[in-house]
Amino acid sequence: MHESLKVYLKNSFVGWFSHETVGDEYSFEYDKDYLAHPVEGALSFALPLTDGKFDSTHAFNFFSNLLPPRVVRQRLGASLHLSQHNVFGFLKAIGGDCAGAVSLYPSWAKPTPQDVEHVRELSEEEAVRILKSLKRRPLYAAGEEGYRYSGAGAQDKLIARVVDGKVILPLYGTPSTHIIKPPADGFEDSVINECFCQCLASRVGLPASRAEIIMLGGEGYYVSERYDREVVSGKPIRLHQEDFCQLLSVDPEMKYEADGGPSIADCISVMRRMRMTATSQLAFIDSIVFNYIIGNADAHAKNLSVVYHGKSAVLAPLYDLVSTVVYPELSREMAMGIGGEMRFVAITRANFSRMASGCGISPKLVLSRLDALCGRVTTAAERLAEEFNASWPSGMYGKIIETITSHVAQVAS
Repeated sequence: MHESLKVYLKNSFVGWFSHETVGDEYSFEYDKDYLAHPVEGALSFALPLTDGKFDSTHAFNFFSNLLPPRVVRQRLGASLHLSQHNVFGFLKAIGGDCAGAVSLYPSWAKPTPQDVEHVRELSEEEAVRILKSLKRRPLYAAGEEGYRYSGAGAQDKLIARVVDGKVILPLYGTPSTHIIKPPADGFEDSVINECFCQCLASRVGLPASRAEIIMLGGEGYYVSERYDREVVSGKPIRLHQEDFCQLLSVDPEMKYEADGGPSIADCISVMRRMRMTATSQLAFIDSIVFNYIIGNADAHAKNLSVVYHGKSAVLAPLYDLVSTVVYPELSREMAMGIGGEMRFVAITRANFSRMASGCGISPKLVLSRLDALCGRVTTAAERLAEEFNASWPSGMYGKIIETITSHVAQVAS
């Protein structure tokens, strides 16, 4: 059996994502009219503008990265009556608004025109009910007619809009603008942890998604503003983006370097092949330094992306920043090794120097940025903790600052 979905980039029809059930083969092919006038550029760096079909591996690796991981799809499938392995079926069901500017539709449908919006404001009670339901209905799949929104990542989330603390459901392909995460079961103050780390990155001058905590039903929820949206004439529109698994055509289940996924050097290499600026490359190195400092073991290739402005790509603002090492049950190894070392406790200044050499960057330059960022983070974290404690008292800040202090001392000159 042959099945196809129409693929849109922003509101431009770019081609077909197809699936052959016999042999479970996937393919992608650009539309010939789009190839003649590719107004939005290529769908992916790994899927350049060319005639003919891309093979199953390249098609699968790009499109499967638009979905949550299999561990989430196991639960999601219960709502949608789909196997966790049915990538095509999931995209058909929830692919109306994916990361960046990609959307997928059956052959008879198409995106909502950009000047039309379908939204529904939720009461606080409705919002809490939906957010509480995410454990059994991930991504609120099939929860309401016209709601087809996909998000990567293992943590439960609602793709929505947030305006003045009100949660608004976008429908029928209307662009979402925010990601809302409830507290993660079993992880103390996860909402506070992520919001603090996101705000800390911004405080020290790193580009990071805007974050806040909103109260709903007496409980705090983490809210992140989507960096792959911009407001034009008062309405949000999509910006195209790709994570590094997509850029390198890597299966999302191999997002960690230890599983055969991308390394820091791999990421820098693809940035150079894309002719991204030295500024973006150094911003990528800064992101690695920051994730080391705060103890984030989950800074894998799907949690780092590029965003396109026109046909030029820059490193996307940082997102999914969490100090994971404060939780004893989680890994003590980095998602991408630094200078051949994965273990946080064993990383030294020499590892950063080796990392720089392996990326073809001056070790002296990287070490100077390491020292500068270490100094800024230490001071900023203490001040930010005082501010956060006034509204969200928690012992979490002390644990994160203790981690920061320890990691900074390990790499001190």
